[in-house]
Amino acid sequence: MAQPPPRPPQTPRPKEQLIKHAKDFIDQYYASIKRSDDASHSKRWSEVLQSITKTGTYEQTYAELTFGVKTAWRNAPKCIGRIQWSKIQVFDARDIRSARGMFDVLCAHIKFGSNKGLIRSAITVFPPRTDGQHDYRVWNVQLIRYAGYLNEDGSVVGDPASLDFTKFLQTKFNWKSDKTAFDVLPLVLQADGQDPEMFEIPKEIILEVELSHPE
Repeated sequence: MAQPPPRPPQTPRPKEQLIKHAKDFIDQYYASIKRSDDASHSKRWSEVLQSITKTGTYEQTYAELTFGVKTAWRNAPKCIGRIQWSKIQVFDARDIRSARGMFDVLCAHIKFGSNKGLIRSAITVFPPRTDGQHDYRVWNVQLIRYAGYLNEDGSVVGDPASLDFTKFLQTKFNWKSDKTAFDVLPLVLQADGQDPEMFEIPKEIILEVELSHPE
């Protein structure tokens, strides 16, 4: 059976498709809490359907959001860390409306997850894509990653995988660094479809391991 063409990122999901996905999700959630036949199930679905019909979207409760996060991680076959799926901490940041607000909650995320070396699994959820235009994005591949610099002789200082992003920061934001092998990249955050902004991560919340050669 032929697959439909992919939906362009700027195009909202059709209501009919969203209703189908939402119904499946709500059914799974209520089955997980063993309340499939409960009146609360039909009441909640009525609320969701009404919201989608009227606005083209709906908002999950925190319990539904947490269920979705844990289920998605549990069912990710290529993730070696999914054994921790049931322990993940979900931070609900769907009320955030600015890049500065995103930065503040991501700093809290880093501190919680690092936990002085006793790593804890966590996810921070920002407002979802609805119209395909007012997205909330973290441009970095990882929250904490080292910069990479290309020398004239072709050698690289730092992380080779960060060469393009480091150059982007220098060009777009005039980012200045010490150009060492261990310069932590700042975060580039975009809120509500606005222009991206750059934020330096406070050194005191960055957990690093001291490395030394045995000889």
